[in-house]
Amino acid sequence: MLRIHKARWRLAYVVVGIALLLALNGFVLLRVLPAQVDAVIFNLLVLAFVFVAVRSFRGRDEAVEPPRAWWRMTARPTAGLLIAAFLAASVVNYLFSTTARAPGDEFTNGLSTAVNALLVIAYVHSSIRLIVAASQAAQERAAQQETQPRST
Repeated sequence: MLRIHKARWRLAYVVVGIALLLALNGFVLLRVLPAQVDAVIFNLLVLAFVFVAVRSFRGRDEAVEPPRAWWRMTARPTAGLLIAAFLAASVVNYLFSTTARAPGDEFTNGLSTAVNALLVIAYVHSSIRLIVAASQAAQERAAQQETQPRST
């Protein structure tokens, strides 16, 4: 699979990908398909977009060749938490905004909210595992340093 290292190419992937998803949805899918079918297809495309990104993007210190662990969404926990916060804001926005909902849009909005909530869980889970792994690695380094004789 393609690996994307440079921040500018990751940004380009995200900007162009979102623009294409929105254009496809706004100019094609909504005009051809019923709203419920459009919502299912659009959300599947969003999940595919995110899947390709998390499998392709690599951080500075990440190995290029081996695939990421199945649970790993980002190179660093902070990035995962920021993305999770952004997605959580959209979930909260839907849950607490009653004026923005048009009658009959419950399924389409609810599906998008559910997909975003699942992505929040995935990004938070990834960040927690990265934090735990970093903590364990630091503890192991400290234990190794304690067992090594000091040269004076």
